[in-house]
Amino acid sequence: MWIFLSLIQAIGISFEGVLQKKSTLHFNEYIVTWCILAVSSIFYIPVLIGTGIPSHLDSAFWIAVVARLVVDSAALLFYIKALKHTNLSLAIPMMSFVPVFLIFVSFIVNHLFPTPIGILGVIVVVFGVYLLNFDHDTKHILSPFFAIRDDKGVRFMLLAAFLWSWVSALQKLGIDHSNVTFYTSFFQPVWAILFFPLAFFSNRKEFMTIFHLKNLKMLFPIGGLDVIQTVAQNIAYTLALPVYVTAVGSTNLLFASILGHYFFKEKVGNKIFPVVIIIIGIVLLSIAQPT
Repeated sequence: MWIFLSLIQAIGISFEGVLQKKSTLHFNEYIVTWCILAVSSIFYIPVLIGTGIPSHLDSAFWIAVVARLVVDSAALLFYIKALKHTNLSLAIPMMSFVPVFLIFVSFIVNHLFPTPIGILGVIVVVFGVYLLNFDHDTKHILSPFFAIRDDKGVRFMLLAAFLWSWVSALQKLGIDHSNVTFYTSFFQPVWAILFFPLAFFSNRKEFMTIFHLKNLKMLFPIGGLDVIQTVAQNIAYTLALPVYVTAVGSTNLLFASILGHYFFKEKVGNKIFPVVIIIIGIVLLSIAQPT
């Protein structure tokens, strides 16, 4: 059952990326980001009402919430901007750097030094990203570094990955000082409310057009997929070790490459092998993380 749920999560993330990229053709990144938050909040609000508010929420909870609002907002904006500026099959694999950055974050915050398997995982992921960005025309050994330097979308996605590596620590802090159901259902609606002014004033005329029926049909599924993949992941975590769920979920990199070719006619012939290498690296990093 957990394998099925993990695959749903992976496929959900991949299709969500497709819809997000399509939506950036019509709206700026602020409006797209707010739509994701607002639509998913529709599903979370009933849960919040049913759960109720814990009797005592201490300062640590609010610090975690405020810090995550800032960091997660910046990360999501960079993520949407990345999808707007580069190919889906090139952008999504950059998210493989989240567990890479997380190893260094854990060392800085928790003073946990990576295990040999973790170090091997970092090397494998970096090698996979190197192959993914390798220019097969020039065959220059430094071409992957030139590609990252010159591709704005790849740089945005790397920034998003770096910021999201810090979010997990903030999530854990918030959950530890409340409970998982309340925190999950509370954070998303609050995030949507506070992000509203940024989206509205980024382009008021463009913002009002999201309420046209044809645009709602395009934007609503993005929030729905966000909820589906999140719920599937959380349930999978209750049925199996996180290392297994993360390993199966990392197949979204492969699905994203395939969908990028199908929907946007992206060339993926030379990208499948590097993506598989990256997935192997993520599996190694997952094994290296405490269970």
